Amino acid sequence: MESKIKITSFDDGIVVKISGELDSSKTSLYKEKIHQSMRTFGPRYMIWDLKDLTFLDSSGIGLILGRYNEIEKIRGVMGLVGLNAYSRKIISISGLFQIIKEYSSIKEFMKEEKINQ
Repeated sequence: MESKIKITSFDDGIVVKISGELDSSKTSLYKEKIHQSMRTFGPRYMIWDLKDLTFLDSSGIGLILGRYNEIEKIRGVMGLVGLNAYSRKIISISGLFQIIKEYSSIKEFMKEEKINQ
């Protein structure tokens, strides 16, 4: 499966949807695309939709963690949605669940964070 990134905006945030593989061959490109969206939209919220993710390595974890640090600096909130058993296991092993919460859906994230839908 070809790796793709799609970034959409909402009220005060962005959704980063990754499909395919998130590894060292894509992280630099994806980082720049996310930074461009962050400059454009100035999001306080960032949701990672990983429903179609098929592979995740340490560079992908680093990409997520780096964006978490940026969102955290502005007292924003990051969430993960659409995790399959594979990505949930990798994220759990990495320790990301200690700082980033998993939500059952984008709608649940928005409800919990009290974002206008």
